[in-house]
Amino acid sequence: MFAKKRLHLNVPESWKRSVAVRRILFLLIGIGIYLPLMGNVLPKTFDLNVNTISNVTLTAPVTVEDAEATESARQKAVAEVQPVYSRDDSITANQLKLTEFVYKKAVELTADGSLTPAQRLQELKDNAPISLPQDVLQTLLTLSKSELEAANKETSRVVSAIMVRGVDQTTSRDAVQQRVNQQIVLSDMDSKARKVVRAAAIASIIPNLTIDEQATKDLKESVRRMVKPTMIYKGEVLVEKGQYVSEEIHRKLSAAGLLANNASKFPFIGLGIITAFTVGFLAVYLARHYRHIYENNSMLLMLGFIIFLNTIVMKIASYSHFIDFVVGGYLAPVALGAMLTAILLNTQIAVIVSVIFSMIAGVIFNYGSLLPFDFRFSLFALMSSLVATYSLGKAIKRSRIMRAGFLVSLGNLLIISAIFLLMYTTGNWRDLLLLYGFGAASGIAAAVLTVGFLPFFEGFFGMLSPLRLIELGNPNQPLLRRLLMETPGTYHHSMMVGSLSEAACEAIGANGLLARVGSYYHDVGKMKRPQFFIENQMNRENPHDSLAPGLSKRIIIAHAYDGSKMLEEHNMPRAIRDIAEQHHGTTLLKYFFHKACKLSDTPIPESDYRYPGPKPQTREAAVVSVCDSAEAAVRSLSKPTPDRIEQIVRRIIAERIEDGQFNECNITMQELEIVAKTICETLQGFFHNRIEYPDDKQMAVKQA
Repeated sequence: MFAKKRLHLNVPESWKRSVAVRRILFLLIGIGIYLPLMGNVLPKTFDLNVNTISNVTLTAPVTVEDAEATESARQKAVAEVQPVYSRDDSITANQLKLTEFVYKKAVELTADGSLTPAQRLQELKDNAPISLPQDVLQTLLTLSKSELEAANKETSRVVSAIMVRGVDQTTSRDAVQQRVNQQIVLSDMDSKARKVVRAAAIASIIPNLTIDEQATKDLKESVRRMVKPTMIYKGEVLVEKGQYVSEEIHRKLSAAGLLANNASKFPFIGLGIITAFTVGFLAVYLARHYRHIYENNSMLLMLGFIIFLNTIVMKIASYSHFIDFVVGGYLAPVALGAMLTAILLNTQIAVIVSVIFSMIAGVIFNYGSLLPFDFRFSLFALMSSLVATYSLGKAIKRSRIMRAGFLVSLGNLLIISAIFLLMYTTGNWRDLLLLYGFGAASGIAAAVLTVGFLPFFEGFFGMLSPLRLIELGNPNQPLLRRLLMETPGTYHHSMMVGSLSEAACEAIGANGLLARVGSYYHDVGKMKRPQFFIENQMNRENPHDSLAPGLSKRIIIAHAYDGSKMLEEHNMPRAIRDIAEQHHGTTLLKYFFHKACKLSDTPIPESDYRYPGPKPQTREAAVVSVCDSAEAAVRSLSKPTPDRIEQIVRRIIAERIEDGQFNECNITMQELEIVAKTICETLQGFFHNRIEYPDDKQMAVKQA
């Protein structure tokens, strides 16, 4: 009965190695990360207009600057800045000279007895450089010389005192008069002299302050810079449902990027840069350290699908935010992707994708941070994924996955405790118990989902996980049961080759489990004509003795093709079928070739007696091919000593190298040397010399 048919992705062989397809796959991986995160870096927009009623309550999704409000505050502050004046002391000195001239002229005219009072008044009026009322001029001419000198001195004091403080263009005459009055109020001069001093000081005081344009500009710029930006903080309620949308509210909604016509594109660009960097790093890492995965587009497609699947699972879990589970990120089975990667690929790549998942989790579960990235969930996702990766081991049983899920749950509790203690002011112990429940559920859910999704990845992508290989290696598999019942010799040979291949592959870092299970099935094609293969003849006559070499060749060669076809009919994975097809490569059937040459009068080309191939394409297939020949050759020895075993094994490997059978796989000479030593050691264990115990008759004679 055939095995249950599995859904499988049939990818043309040319596509698996295509550089163009590889580039498209990395682009799709980037898109698979970018699209689910778009909604987390840019909020949903709304169509709200001024003078309408809001039908939704909106809070600021990010902390942004209210540019318009900031500019308005800055303009207001700048408008309040007073001009910066500079004092010109030369004006003060000039005015003092003019005042002194008036007093000196008055002394001179008073001393001139040739002039009439009227002439003195007219002369003083004509020569006075400052404008004084006529009554003040008349009073000035009535003062004695000593009074004039005293008045001159007082006037100079008053003018100097006022102008030193500065007089600008906006200072009114009334203000000047008030300042002069304040200066002379305590003067001990008589009323006539006080009158003259007051009038002369008022007339002499003029503006000596000018606006310093550069200093004023610098001051305004300094004040502008000192005005702090007006911020709209994340979580701030901008409009309530049913609230009137004023121009100010509309402006804030626009600044926060919540309006459909004013959504910012910069977060998209930033997310794109981060995504490109992440995918680029993944590509470089695979190209340098795991070339066989990097060049296999089927594996890249599977890895991209794992990343996308885990991102979608986290995205779905993030919607718990809308049902008041603001810490739903701790409930998400973030370790799912790391578990699948560790099982289907390897631990090292699982570590790299764990870092990627931590970045994605920090963005998706960013509920309360003022930044677009929440370190709490990023740290939780990273630690949870790493615990899952290293707790799986080889995962040869599904129970191992569940055990890993339990360990992830314990690890989650520790990480949650650490995060809670780091931010102890934001929660209470009741919240911590809730988080513990989420963390424990996250680990178990990741394990359950891994077990559920694993058959899909194994079937759809043709991947062979250790779990699947263990299942295929079970002796109760239909093909293996048939192999045992119909061809017991071939079955025993296959089991021996499996043990040899597993040990040799493990020694060189190849997939030993794949080599072992592939060895179990590599000769199933012999079930079609079991009697034509020596291990199944059981001391019977060899039918090839009576057959023509050409017919014997076709029968022997056909078993590789028949086995591959039989495996395909039973829906066996491609890797197992490849080992069945490639374990003989294009080697020569030497016995039948030489037999044909003896019976033929014309030369026979070697190509007629070679297997059609293909040559081994993987290290596992190459090792199986060597172990297959080595086991058969050593089994035929009557006394398999260690030296003879080593001689045969090394001869087989040397012939395969000389024949170019390893030219299409990536096995190295150093690895072949390790393979040779491992096969020899294992075969020596199989065929070691045993103590010959005496039979029953000999025992009876001795006892007699």
